[in-house]
Amino acid sequence: MINSSPFNLDECYLSNDLWPNFISKIGFLKARLAIRQSLDLQRMQGSKLTIPVLILETCGTALVNADVIKNYIGLSFLEPGMVLIFSSKIKAIQLLRDN
Repeated sequence: MINSSPFNLDECYLSNDLWPNFISKIGFLKARLAIRQSLDLQRMQGSKLTIPVLILETCGTALVNADVIKNYIGLSFLEPGMVLIFSSKIKAIQLLRDN
């Protein structure tokens, strides 16, 4: 199986600022709702082989193969409740864990 993703992670850098900047832009409650919707998509249509992605520019959600994330970030294990935040505008990603 070929791991493919519509997100070109090779062009992205890892950031710790996407989530705080997103909260500043739209507010905590709306940002939290966007994360909940990503996690809902994972629960409804995902599997242990996928991770939800929140696309900041559109507040859209997608599922990508978890192996793509593991290979790029280097984590050997992704926990349930994790969401990848993706910004195509600044080509950055951040991995969040829902508490």
